[in-house]
Amino acid sequence: MTIKQLVIYVALVLGLITPVLVFAQTPSVGATVNADASVNAAGASASVTAGAKLTAAESKLQTRGDAEIDRRTAALIDLNTRVQAMQKVTDAFKQNLSANIQTQLTSVAALKVKIDADTDPTTLKADLKSITDSYRIFALVLPQGSIAAAADRSVTLVSMMSTLGAKLQARVQAAGQAGNNVTALTAALTDMASKLQDAQTQAEAAVTASAALAPDGGDATKMASNNAALKTARADIKTATTDLTAARKDVTTIMAGLKSMPAASASASSTVSATQTQTQ
Repeated sequence: MTIKQLVIYVALVLGLITPVLVFAQTPSVGATVNADASVNAAGASASVTAGAKLTAAESKLQTRGDAEIDRRTAALIDLNTRVQAMQKVTDAFKQNLSANIQTQLTSVAALKVKIDADTDPTTLKADLKSITDSYRIFALVLPQGSIAAAADRSVTLVSMMSTLGAKLQARVQAAGQAGNNVTALTAALTDMASKLQDAQTQAEAAVTASAALAPDGGDATKMASNNAALKTARADIKTATTDLTAARKDVTTIMAGLKSMPAASASASSTVSATQTQTQ
């Protein structure tokens, strides 16, 4: 029992005992009034205790809301940094996504101020619920940005590996002209080009699928549509990643073949190694 609780307890006990003593000594109307006053005092003390618990509950809700908003704010800031670093998506797409992120940052900042100022538990609960219902950052904006970032990286790798592919093709042609059998290497080059083209297509499709998404505002139909679009976009990114992995294996096959051929230029080795390191 804390000191405060002990003081309240003693006050309550004294308030209950004193009227009984007075009543026993002087059974009068005045004693009855004193007894009523003591009961009222006890009720007031109980009310103060209940109020203290209510304040603690409010504070807990506010702390919880602040933590959730801070977590989302940090994630949005990190995403915006990634968006600004994108190189292959269009400027219009970057500007639109960045604007959406800024809108969310402004909205959650305002919501945090409101939560901290709320005093009614019901309002606090509603505001806390709105973090996920109205401000669907994790459900939409962050996945949308992550998909765009992954697509941007995929397209960047496609560009790098296409440049490498052109250099390897020149080496393969030289090896063939020198009398080497380059059938397998030519097939690997063809497969590599096909995989890179598909990776480009899949990455672009992922961006297209997620670009037009908007918060559902609690609309179940819109939410389902958004979820379906995000699922499709994630599948596209996964396919693009698989294509890039296959293309890199083709590079390994081509390099191994060239190294076994006397007429193949060894200068490609360092270039390929550097590019492979960047694609990992």
